[in-house]
Amino acid sequence: MALTSDPELFGIFENKDIEENIDEIIIRSLSVKKSVVEEDEKETGLRKILNFGHTIGHGIESSGNLEELYHGECVALGLIPMCSEEIRPRVIEVLKKCNLYNMIDFDWNKIGEAAFHDKKADGDSVTVTLVDEIGSFRMETMKFSEIIALAKSGLEG
Repeated sequence: MALTSDPELFGIFENKDIEENIDEIIIRSLSVKKSVVEEDEKETGLRKILNFGHTIGHGIESSGNLEELYHGECVALGLIPMCSEEIRPRVIEVLKKCNLYNMIDFDWNKIGEAAFHDKKADGDSVTVTLVDEIGSFRMETMKFSEIIALAKSGLEG
């Protein structure tokens, strides 16, 4: 939620002790999520930001690396390529700080196959959330081949 909607929350992750600020982190995260759900109860628009990182994350999770990674770690990896190249290094540092960053051997064929089964898919496309700068986002409908190319670039590049 910090990346898409709350740059001050991201700053807490980036610059402060997470354990000492856990109450504020939880309150701010839930507040953003509550606001999003109240505004879009049926997931017709804004609520799609709650799926940030999930398309590639679910692909990683379903590709056979589940023994190595938890769901949250897979989603964390999945959001990296959805962030602009300019902020990606900062995001990776925060994920490392949270013990959510793991480099694995990516099997892109399996990840792609798993991503195609995304429950939010519409044919060979899915709407993803992209973050160009911390605290703002845009949604874009992309073909799975484009998403996989973006993921490969963001996670291996």
